[in-house]
Amino acid sequence: MPKIVDHEQKRKLIAESAWRIIEEKGIEHASIRAVAAAAGLSPGALRHYFSTQDELLLFIVDYYLTRGVDRAAEGLVISHIPIKAAKEILLQLLPMNEEKRTAAGVWWIFAIRSLTSLALQAKKDELIDGLHYLTKATLDILAQAQLLPPAVDIQLETLRLAALIEGLTILALLRPELYAPETVEQIVIRHLHELCSRAADG
Repeated sequence: MPKIVDHEQKRKLIAESAWRIIEEKGIEHASIRAVAAAAGLSPGALRHYFSTQDELLLFIVDYYLTRGVDRAAEGLVISHIPIKAAKEILLQLLPMNEEKRTAAGVWWIFAIRSLTSLALQAKKDELIDGLHYLTKATLDILAQAQLLPPAVDIQLETLRLAALIEGLTILALLRPELYAPETVEQIVIRHLHELCSRAADG
């Protein structure tokens, strides 16, 4: 009787094996041969799924980021209080637990690699556009509740909020003792309150 292969489980094993190599040795060591060995596969079997290192990296990004966002969205209940809802959306984008720290690490390695790889640039742009979509959605929630200044530049604030999220992400990875989840949350709350307080002042 032919053996039934669970392809999804196999791809999960490959993604996790590849990420362990990247974490421990760097992306330059995550060759098809090395990842195959770590996953207990032959290089030929791995090439059945991925023919190049960039294809493998695209899958790792999809596995850790896209699926992670989907899982988070499934269990996320947004508050009816606008400023609290804005905070909850933004915290979903930040490395507030170990799983999200791993996803953030994948993203930064991918982003750096995309600077010199045409094969990765479209995915990089897609992910950044997704961040901008979510930061604008956050601002729209506040604007609809009339919590933003009337003359606010939504486009500029969208970019500024995205820059805050990316900055907090990399600092939380580099200096977790300073940028602990509680501190990151406080920074996000302070930013939102200062943004909204300009409406009251105006």
